[in-house]
Amino acid sequence: MVAKEEVTISEAEAALYDRQIRLWGLEAQKRLRAARVLLIGLGGLGAEIAKNLTLSGIKSLTLLDHSIAVANSANFLIPLENVGKNVVEASLERVQRLNPMVDILTDTENVTAKNEDFFSGFDVVCATRLPVEESIRINAICRKHSIPFYSGDVFGFGGFFFVDLLEHEYSEEVNVPAATLKDGCTAKKNDPSETKTVKHTLNYIPLQAAFEADPSSQLNKRSWQRIKSHFITMKSLLMFRSQMKRDPEAANRQSDIAKLCEIRDHILHEMKLDNQMVDSGIFETVFGELSPAAAVVGGVLAQEIIKAVSHKDAPIRNHFFFNGATDFSGVVEAIGF
Repeated sequence: MVAKEEVTISEAEAALYDRQIRLWGLEAQKRLRAARVLLIGLGGLGAEIAKNLTLSGIKSLTLLDHSIAVANSANFLIPLENVGKNVVEASLERVQRLNPMVDILTDTENVTAKNEDFFSGFDVVCATRLPVEESIRINAICRKHSIPFYSGDVFGFGGFFFVDLLEHEYSEEVNVPAATLKDGCTAKKNDPSETKTVKHTLNYIPLQAAFEADPSSQLNKRSWQRIKSHFITMKSLLMFRSQMKRDPEAANRQSDIAKLCEIRDHILHEMKLDNQMVDSGIFETVFGELSPAAAVVGGVLAQEIIKAVSHKDAPIRNHFFFNGATDFSGVVEAIGF
C-alpha cells in the first residue's frame, strides 16, 4: 500500500463536504480525502460505484477498462456521441463533473496485463465484470500488499459483491447508560444515556476460499435456507462467464439457461445436494445489466468502501446479495468462516 501523506481539508472542501463531516467526523473525511481507489470495469455497476465514490470526496479514482462503449448500456455516464470510444474515456467528462476536487484518471489497458506493482499503488481495489479467476489473482496481490479488495457484478435483476478487508479495525458510536459510565451501577429504565466510541476488529478470508466454500455445511439451517438460491446463482453465473468467455445473452436465452442449469447441477452435485434445490426459473432474469439493480448494488458497495476507508461503522462480512425479481431486498452473509 502506498505511504500516507498528511491530509488537510481546505475551506472549499469543508464547505463541499460539510454534511459528511457532520455525519462521520473530520478525521473520517481526512481518511477519505487520502484514499486512492482503483475501479475495474465501467458497466452499469461500475458507473454507480464511480458516481458515489467521486461524490464522497476521495483523493483519486482510477477507471480501468479496455472495452468499447456501446449504445443502450446501463452506464449512464456515457453521452450518446461517445458510443464507439473506449468506455472509460467516454465516461471521463461526466465523472469529473460530479466533483472537480477528485482526481479522475483513466487506463484503457486490459487488466490481465497489469502486474503486481501496478496494484500496489492503490489503497482500495474494486473489480467488476471480471472472470472469477482474474478476481482471485488480483485479490491475492491485494492481500500481499494489505489492500482492501471488493468484487461485484450485476446480472439482469440481481447482483452481488464480495468483500475482503483482511484484518479490519473500525469504530462505532453506541449509547451506554450514563449511570454505568459514571459509577458502574445498574441503570434504571429512564436513566439518560451517553455516547461512547467502541472499537472492533474483524478478520476476512480471500475470494478463493469464499468461492470454494460449502455454506450448506458451514451455516446453520436457517442461514443456509436464506442464501442458498443467491449463492448457487452467483456461483453458476461466474462459472458460466469463465467457461463461455462471456455473460448470458438474451439472443441465446434458451441455450444459455440450459448451460446455467448444467452448471448449477454440477455445483449441487459437488456439494452433495438435491438438484431441485434451486429452481431453473431463477435464470430467466439474469440477462443484461439492468440499471435499477446496478443502482442498488453499486450504492451499497460504494458505501461499504466509504465505511472501510473511514473506519467508521461495521462493514459487511463478506457477501451481499440482491435479487430485484423476487424479494427486492439485500441479504448479507459471512461465507467461508
